[in-house]
Amino acid sequence: MIAKPIVLQLFIFIFFIGISEAQERVISANKSLISLSAIKGTTSRCDTLILFSNRDYNIRDIKIAGTHASYFRLTNKSFSKISVGKPAKIALVFEPPSNFTGIAEAFVKINSNTLTIPLYGLSTQGLEGENEAPLAQVVEALGLKINLGWTTLANHLRPELQGEELTPSLFVKADTGTVVMIPVARYSPDFPLNFGYYTQGNHGPVQHQAGILAAAGNIPEHQTLYPALAEGATSFDPGDKQFGFYATSPGHTLYSEDIWNMLFYPTHATHAIRIYPVRDNTGKTIPNTYLVGMEEAANGDYNDYVFLVKNIKPVNLSEKFTSLFNGENLNGWYTWLEGKGKNNDPEGNFTVANGEIADTGKTLGYIMSEKAYGNYHFTLDFKWGQKRWPPRDNAKRDSGICYNVPAEESDKIWPQSIECQIQEGDVGDFWLIGYSTIQVDKKQNAPQRYSQIVKKKDAEKPTGEWNTVEVISFNGKCVHIVNGVIVNFGENASLIGGKILLQSEYAEVYYRNVKIRELGL
Repeated sequence: MIAKPIVLQLFIFIFFIGISEAQERVISANKSLISLSAIKGTTSRCDTLILFSNRDYNIRDIKIAGTHASYFRLTNKSFSKISVGKPAKIALVFEPPSNFTGIAEAFVKINSNTLTIPLYGLSTQGLEGENEAPLAQVVEALGLKINLGWTTLANHLRPELQGEELTPSLFVKADTGTVVMIPVARYSPDFPLNFGYYTQGNHGPVQHQAGILAAAGNIPEHQTLYPALAEGATSFDPGDKQFGFYATSPGHTLYSEDIWNMLFYPTHATHAIRIYPVRDNTGKTIPNTYLVGMEEAANGDYNDYVFLVKNIKPVNLSEKFTSLFNGENLNGWYTWLEGKGKNNDPEGNFTVANGEIADTGKTLGYIMSEKAYGNYHFTLDFKWGQKRWPPRDNAKRDSGICYNVPAEESDKIWPQSIECQIQEGDVGDFWLIGYSTIQVDKKQNAPQRYSQIVKKKDAEKPTGEWNTVEVISFNGKCVHIVNGVIVNFGENASLIGGKILLQSEYAEVYYRNVKIRELGL
């Protein structure tokens, strides 16, 4: 008889403990972490943590703990209860001491360990230049895990992928709703910044503004995490269209596709945006979410404007190219050899094997595309063979890509065209053939049968190695790219669009990966 009250009391105790534990579990917050930034010895902007509960909930204590707890300060905690439909707000700031730079870490703890929110603080040396935070520190301060490929402030602008960088891509919406484009960091000169997305138009990229980042005020908005918007929004709806990203400063616009940077701003960073899949602080990939780092200047830090973009999936740019060579025969091309004419190649000057076009070079001539193209991006790989033939058996090995050949032009040596020279030591030179013209550095060549404009840079590999050569022809602008480097740029060309030919010019040469992307809708 005595045991029953004891059992009952134990049941009641456990019951109420269960209720207490259930109450402990109903509290939640609007953020899983807080990231703040400030110049050392100053105070950051204030951030707010909002607490929710689905019942009355008593707040016994709120405190900041952890390694750098003293670097963070609560600016309000006067409430004692959260009620249904009446959330509570906790405001806090980051105040790094004058002798600290880098990443500070701490926690906000509600009712001991009932709710714990990580705090990250990014402290910098000062404003701009070498005082800025490296992109790697920005990523860490955002509570993300991404292998960028470098950890220093400056890096380089070359197009090869860095770390976990995404292969060059356009994007489409991953799901219904809008695309969210959150500005998460900015370390650039001070000015309002127009940003958004672009789609493909007949005359190039069509910009769709999302928002404008604010200039500096009481907070240095140009040197901070989560820079403020002056106007606009952080979301947009591109419908079912493919799109890229852009930002426009007072000096120029940068695009997520290198091709538009090359065509419109060749003296600036051409690989101006690096894009990375995002993983949270546990290393788990966040679906359909990407970090977009933009390069305004030329030091390769990619921290000038940084966005976290959600609800997108990539469309690999390689899918935008069409092969002009099937690897088996010369379908889509015809041969023309001096003294033999069209499609008459009895000695096999041009043959196909192992997915390559072999040109012995013995007879002067070419293969010509049967189709003419308007605006396009043409690319191929080439390497030199061993054979050379008289009268150039002791000269530099020579060939070339002649493009924008008028559709009505007759076959001859050589048709009117613009040539991207392929010659040992001279790959990327302009040759203007048949009185064609172009302007380089605002100077036009004199119309002649043959006119040369020497490349600006040397980027070719040693004889015998494969080289990638790209030609972009767009509304009179012509770009020659050798192994990823812009070596020549011209505009106001007299020839816009046409056929493409590959020369046979007394030297053995091999071609592969012959592709084109037409630049229009």
